[in-house]
Amino acid sequence: MDEWISTLNKILQINPDGHTQERKSVDLTDVKPESIMNPVSPSESTSSADDQLHPELAKYIAETEEAVKDKRSENRLNLFSLDPDVPASKSHYSDFSKNDVLVKPFEEKVRRRILISCNSLNMLLQTCIIDSTTEPITNIEPFFVNLALFDIRDFRKVSADFHVDLNHDLVRQMISGCSESVVENGVEPAANCTTENSLTDPQIKGFPEEWLHYPKQALFSVTNPHVDIVLVARIEKVLMGSITSSAEPYIKNSDSNKTAQKTLKSNKQFCSKLGKYRMPFAWAVRPVFKDTLGTVDRESRFSPLFKQEQSKISTEDLLKLIAEYRRAEKANKMQIIPGSLEIKVDFVPMDHPNCLTSSYIPVKPFKDTEQHLPTIEVEEFVQDSTQFSQPYTMYKNHIYIYPKHLKYDGQKYFAKARNIAVCTEFKDTDVEGARPIKCIYGKPGGSVFTTEAITLVLHHSQNPDFYDEVKIELPTQLHEKHHLLFSFYHVTCDINAKGTVKKKEPLETAVGYAWLPLMKDGRLMSQENHIPVAANLPPGYLQFLDAGAGKQCGGDIKWLDCGKSLFRVCAHVVSTVYSQDPYLNTFFQKCQKRDGDITKCPSASVLAGLKGLLAIEKIHVITRFLPVVLNQLFRILVQSDDEEVSTETSRVLVHIVAKCNEENLDHYIQSYVKFVFKTEMSLERTVHEELAKSMNSLLKTNDIQLVKRVLKHFRFFFEIIIKSMAQHLVDMDKLQLPRNERFPQSYQSEVDTLILTVSDHVIWKVREAPEETRSANQSLALFIKRCFTFMDRGFVLTLISSYVNMFGPGDCKTLFAFKFEFLREVCNYEHFIPLCLPMPSAKIPDPDSTESDLAENPPVADLQEYTLTNEFCRKHYLVGLLLREVGLALQEDQDIRHLALGVLKNLMAKHSFDDRYSEKSKQAKVAELYFPLYGMLLDNMHRIFLKEIFPFSLTPSNQGSRDDLSSGGSQNNTNMKHASSVDASFSKDVLNSIAAFSSVALSTASHEESRVSLASTESNPSAAEKSSEKNDVCEKVTRPLSLIGSALRYDKLDQDETRTLIMCFLHIMKTISEDTLVSCWLKAPNSEISDFYNILELCLQHFRYLGKKNIVKKIAAAVKIVQSTQNNSTLKGPSTSSQLSGLLAQWAHAGHDGQRYSRSQTMPIIRSKNALSNPKLLQMIEGTTGISVNNAEMETLHIDLEANIATEVCLTVLDILGLFTQNHQKPLQQYECQNSLMKKVFDTYLLFSQVNQSETALRHVFASLRLFVNKFPSAFFQGPADLCGAFCYEILKCCNHRSSSTQSEASALLYFFMRRNFEYTRHTSMVRSHLQLIKAVSQLIADAGIGGSRFQHSLTIINNFANGDVHMKNTLFPVEVKDLTKRIRTVLMATAQMKEHEKDPEMLVDLQYSLANSYASTPELRRTWLESMAKIHVRNGDLSEAAMCYIHIAALIAEYLKRKGYWKTEKPRTSSMRMDEDAVFANNQLLTTQDGVCSFSMGWRAFTIITPNVIEEGAMKEDSGMQDTPYNTDILVEQLTLCVDYLWKSERHELIADVNKPIIAVFEKKRDFRRLSELYYDIHRSYLKVTEVVNSEKRFFGRYYRVAFYGQGFFEEEEGKEYIYKEPKLTGLSEISQRLQKIYSDKFGAENVKLIQDSNKVNPKDLDPKFAYIQVTYVMPYFDEKELQERVTDFERHHNIKHFVFESPFTLSGKKHGGVEEQCKRRTVLTTSHTFPYVKKRIEVVNQTSTELNPIEVAIDEMSKKVSELNELCTVDEVDMIRLQLKLHGSVSTKVNAGPMAYARAFIEEKNAKKYPDNQVKLVKEIFRQFAQVCGQALELNGRLIKQDQLEYQEEMKSHYRDMLSELSSIMNEQITYREDFLRQGLERQHIFQAISKQNTSVQGTSIAE
Repeated sequence: MDEWISTLNKILQINPDGHTQERKSVDLTDVKPESIMNPVSPSESTSSADDQLHPELAKYIAETEEAVKDKRSENRLNLFSLDPDVPASKSHYSDFSKNDVLVKPFEEKVRRRILISCNSLNMLLQTCIIDSTTEPITNIEPFFVNLALFDIRDFRKVSADFHVDLNHDLVRQMISGCSESVVENGVEPAANCTTENSLTDPQIKGFPEEWLHYPKQALFSVTNPHVDIVLVARIEKVLMGSITSSAEPYIKNSDSNKTAQKTLKSNKQFCSKLGKYRMPFAWAVRPVFKDTLGTVDRESRFSPLFKQEQSKISTEDLLKLIAEYRRAEKANKMQIIPGSLEIKVDFVPMDHPNCLTSSYIPVKPFKDTEQHLPTIEVEEFVQDSTQFSQPYTMYKNHIYIYPKHLKYDGQKYFAKARNIAVCTEFKDTDVEGARPIKCIYGKPGGSVFTTEAITLVLHHSQNPDFYDEVKIELPTQLHEKHHLLFSFYHVTCDINAKGTVKKKEPLETAVGYAWLPLMKDGRLMSQENHIPVAANLPPGYLQFLDAGAGKQCGGDIKWLDCGKSLFRVCAHVVSTVYSQDPYLNTFFQKCQKRDGDITKCPSASVLAGLKGLLAIEKIHVITRFLPVVLNQLFRILVQSDDEEVSTETSRVLVHIVAKCNEENLDHYIQSYVKFVFKTEMSLERTVHEELAKSMNSLLKTNDIQLVKRVLKHFRFFFEIIIKSMAQHLVDMDKLQLPRNERFPQSYQSEVDTLILTVSDHVIWKVREAPEETRSANQSLALFIKRCFTFMDRGFVLTLISSYVNMFGPGDCKTLFAFKFEFLREVCNYEHFIPLCLPMPSAKIPDPDSTESDLAENPPVADLQEYTLTNEFCRKHYLVGLLLREVGLALQEDQDIRHLALGVLKNLMAKHSFDDRYSEKSKQAKVAELYFPLYGMLLDNMHRIFLKEIFPFSLTPSNQGSRDDLSSGGSQNNTNMKHASSVDASFSKDVLNSIAAFSSVALSTASHEESRVSLASTESNPSAAEKSSEKNDVCEKVTRPLSLIGSALRYDKLDQDETRTLIMCFLHIMKTISEDTLVSCWLKAPNSEISDFYNILELCLQHFRYLGKKNIVKKIAAAVKIVQSTQNNSTLKGPSTSSQLSGLLAQWAHAGHDGQRYSRSQTMPIIRSKNALSNPKLLQMIEGTTGISVNNAEMETLHIDLEANIATEVCLTVLDILGLFTQNHQKPLQQYECQNSLMKKVFDTYLLFSQVNQSETALRHVFASLRLFVNKFPSAFFQGPADLCGAFCYEILKCCNHRSSSTQSEASALLYFFMRRNFEYTRHTSMVRSHLQLIKAVSQLIADAGIGGSRFQHSLTIINNFANGDVHMKNTLFPVEVKDLTKRIRTVLMATAQMKEHEKDPEMLVDLQYSLANSYASTPELRRTWLESMAKIHVRNGDLSEAAMCYIHIAALIAEYLKRKGYWKTEKPRTSSMRMDEDAVFANNQLLTTQDGVCSFSMGWRAFTIITPNVIEEGAMKEDSGMQDTPYNTDILVEQLTLCVDYLWKSERHELIADVNKPIIAVFEKKRDFRRLSELYYDIHRSYLKVTEVVNSEKRFFGRYYRVAFYGQGFFEEEEGKEYIYKEPKLTGLSEISQRLQKIYSDKFGAENVKLIQDSNKVNPKDLDPKFAYIQVTYVMPYFDEKELQERVTDFERHHNIKHFVFESPFTLSGKKHGGVEEQCKRRTVLTTSHTFPYVKKRIEVVNQTSTELNPIEVAIDEMSKKVSELNELCTVDEVDMIRLQLKLHGSVSTKVNAGPMAYARAFIEEKNAKKYPDNQVKLVKEIFRQFAQVCGQALELNGRLIKQDQLEYQEEMKSHYRDMLSELSSIMNEQITYREDFLRQGLERQHIFQAISKQNTSVQGTSIAE
């Protein structure tokens, strides 16, 4: 048993634990921080074995590239299977259209079927009918039940009658001896008289006749169920007199036993004599359905048995009685007969056995008749309407006869004619003695078929009504002699009368005859008939009556009541043989006569019959006989050589097809084509050829409506042509012939002409008949696709070419849609891939060339395989045609682009799902066919919104510079470099190529299912060649010959288009062979490699995982939108889909809470342009509108879908990156991995962690990153630290991930990274990773808010790895790791605790800033606190900080408006004059964008150019506090105006223009020209002011001081922290020190506050804890060399700064100062958490680095600075004389023991130089040589600039200079002179000194003591 269960589980692919084995992706943001991988805890790590490596670490160290690749390839998914826009079912991609798949054979419409089971009928009056016994107790007489369905609402009978005999066998014996024959004219027929009728009587087959004697089960069918359909039971009994007297014993039951015995005795007498005659007795009714859905009412029971009133016998009367019964007040007046009728109504069980049709034909399953009772299907009388009509699917030939009324009160011929019975017989002759045909369906207890049917008898009624139904099985062949004979008998009921005196009266007396011929003029009579009654029945009686007109002829016949129509009878025909319509009946008669002599062609009579069919308005008349009619029409079409008959036949065909489509009966037409049609052939004329001729004729007529009908319903005719072609090939055994010999040239010419005719109509009538032309286009595509199977494929390709060439670039959108619908259908051909020759173009030789030519000139593939060349399109025609058209469509409008890309994507998806190409090698071949798509993507890179998608810069090599729709002249030949010339048509070379290499293609694709060859060896003349001559004459717009010749567009592709392109690109990259891809990379230029990586980054961005919460929120929003629009009935008419698309489009571009956000945030589940066309979304929406929906399952489905597609895209990109790095190691390692290619590859790797990824994806990303770091360590640990820093930053972010598994993986990667750094430095240190990690943590404190328990857990994992790393146990690495984690924890714990202090402005502002941050969810409160901070700053004179507060307020408001969608509805306003270049806009993002939308829509990002600190405003939380905030652009402008005010006051004039420019955009939109003039004047003044202050250098931006606090008992959390204080203008060190001392003295007490008097590093342990210590140090802004080059002006060096430097002197002896030979100094660089200016005056120092210089290095540093300063003063354009003379004087006029010469004596003299390294001494000498030359140049420059009053001063400095040169020469033992050439040489080597000093702007650190 266990083995069996295990095997079953494998088959079902079910895990025995109950979980489905599938790849699940976990949300990045929704995983609870529960441990997935539990590393050893700190307490456990100490107990680990010393020689045991950490298991996880061992796994990471041992992993190889192949192992990682194999792991990544497990459980991979097809990308297209995850795309919501791609149909999920493979059936959508079959060669047959969707309609073909749904076509079914003719079958009965789905009806509601109910099973009736008759159990019993029990009267209250019962007894035992056998005298000698007391059992059983039964009814005292036989009763008979007739069941039928009635429709009270439509007042009609719904079904035929079902007769049931529920009597006990003993009761049945009461009438068994009764005679069943009726005397004819008082004479019994001869017993041995037989006729030929018995040979044609209906026969019972498949079961014994006795089995059907007493049926008790029936199946009733109802096509249109509703609650007003009822089941009626009519109860009859043996004729015993009046109804009242017969019912009296049952109603008045005083002594039941006595009454029963008395009544039983009487009943036995009547039954023995009148047993075959019936009388009505009672009726009952019950409901059938509960609702209009057809729910069977199983619980209801029959009503009481109501006594039948003799005056209300007819069916019409009964319907009225039932309606009255349903009204309570009427029902109470009806007389009830005590009794009960038990009949069960139920559903029909599945496979209910032993059913019989209404013709008594057995239906499967049919089992043993002894074990199963019969169930008879009762005929349903379907309404005569189109809605319920259907073609006949089984043989039926019944006529139901209903005698209605006999009026005998006026006749005087028969004296006794009261108890009248009508006997109905069916005869085929009127000769004397003719016997009736045994074809009347009998009743229970008798024969299945009988010769007569007798109606009920009404006692003493001369004008009786009848409700009897006589069912007759008609012969298949009727003639004029077939008729119904009605015989009327008076039945004697007074059998108890004493007749001993009188002669005994007969029981039956004939009292008249009537007859009704069934056929008149060849048509079966079926209407109501009033016919006369004759007293006698002479031979040949049919000649005496015209039954239709009621005319009587003279003769031997005697008519009653002067020949009046005394008898009314109705007939209802249910026949699949005889039609009741006169036109259709006439057509069948003409066809029958024509078939009698098949040698004659269809004559004029047939033409009249055809025209009669056109006169039929009610199509359901034809629908019932549809297959027969169509078969006859096609037979006429091939048999007639008369053009008029052929045309009329075609008209009838068009009429029938059109009518069926109008009435939504087109599925019957399709069923006919697929399952019924059989081709005809007569005298070499075939259906397909004749139909093609006829269609051509009809299209050339002037009947516009006819032409429209033909176009609209062309599919039917094309399908008939195709099927006729196929059957013709099989019938004529032509399948083995070459394709070009299968059909005659005449037929191909007809097809060619038909295609051209149809194409002309499609092109020119598209506006006046859009639906018709669309249908014709689709039908034509299907036809041509099917022609590939049967015809010469070269000829078929010419048809495609000629049709496609009819379309042009200037066509309307509808024609573009037609073209791509055509291409979509044609390319869905099942053998599309072999037809396209899936092999490299270079391997396909030219068919015209010989083998010798190929040997001499082998094909050379100069161009890339992804280039769409003319050769590619020629050798791979169909796919080349599609790609060419898609490329051209990309230059059209958005709707056209969407359509084209959708066609391409669905075709690629189809081939990816095709089982024939499931092998990897075959998929690679298919991918090569689509490879030119990559080139098209490269060509359109300039149209992708890269800046909008990426938060960082991404510059494609060929990105366009404009964003308008203009087309460039010279750019056409550059940007479209991958789309070379492609001829619109094709020559015979294409056909020959396909023919010559069909076998190659087949072997390449291993296409085993191809049963026929790909192409013929010869091709017929092309239709395109024929049409080209016409095109030369006609003035039509021809298609451009190449993509190069088309005008390029520069408008951006929308998100859906971009997604489609990159999904197709990803599929190609995933499936194409690695060799092809590597070869492509090797040939590609660097610019295309860069673009390739841009595309990969684009893929990751577009398919990133949004997270479970966002997906669920967006699904709910989409459903709500659709449901609300449907409920409000706002979407009506044909534009419903477009309106819904618009609604969902607004929703699709909303952010996480429905607010406006970037396109990249759009929900992936709704990506298409028309969201409601998305099959999966529609399924979801339909599910939500149902009665019960499992929302959790729906959400899980879509979340898994999005997670899986993001994961699959991630894995695909990782595959590509792995392949690239594996094959490009040398280029990547160039310049020690510091190259642009490495940067591009690394940026792509880094992007994985920058966008949201699933947990599964991140696990593979980390594995790939480990390999990448291991393969290219120099990229991270050598040269610039950019890559290392970025890597640390991103991985540290992942260490703070919510998923514990991702935390562990990221921690392991980080540990591996540090370990690799340590190994790279040969186990010396990991300084690079250490510093970069500290830096990253400092950044992340502000950026990501790390530091919680998750991050602490990651640090613990890293420590555990270090403890368990056996290989590193004996190195310093574990210690360094622990030191690093300790430092990180220290940084994280250093959080500020602010306290309120009014006298401390810095503390007060910090407190308010904290409060402002706490109100991130309430913008108004945050704005209030920011304004309060601004007021404090203004009060204290800190105007720059006040301005920054208002900038933050503006950013806050802009971000709020952006999230609220304030700018969503603004329409762009374009200018009539557009700028030619975007350079201006690229330089400043604050400028108005080109489409006129203000940059405020960017939110806080619009203000980052002013200060990066506004990023804080991006952290706004969208809570309830946002709802009531009344912000608008006016408030925003008001805040910016205040900001400009304070910028003026703070002299930061450079920012005024940047702030004013977005305000200008606002007033431009408002047309406020006065304000615009003021703003432009303001900008003008600001630039003038900038020019003024730059030249004067009289502007001061303030000074900066480092302030540190010590004293745990006083400063608490601030203890040990350092801040940078910004002080106004020239605030000195003593001034700020006194201010701080006073503030804290007031707070802590003057005796408890001390100032630290130096700038050295303070050890808190050395301080007295009883005091509060404050250290103040003057610092200067710090810039590296690159920043200095970028920050040129004084303003730039005081704006947005966060790095500061100070230097502290010290000596090794412990003294602060000493001689130059012992003087050292320490340079410290500080980094603040924010940049100055900021909303606060002080900013905390978050990072600092220190460097110590020994005495000779101090000398080098000091002298280098002097040389640099003098050189700068000498080389500026405008020399500052004062500064020059001061610097010069300090250099050459110093005292003996001071100045530069002191350094020379200390380090250059021989006695001292030996103490120092030779290289440093040489460097000092070189610096002094340069110093001497610079001083000489400065003296020379000063001499040229001074006036006469300074000549003496100049001479004095020259003297000092000469003395200095002399002393230097003596010290250096060489002659030092001033030479200009040496000066120039020195200037060239100036960078040496800059490298030594490392910072030219560093200043001597000072403290209070200095």
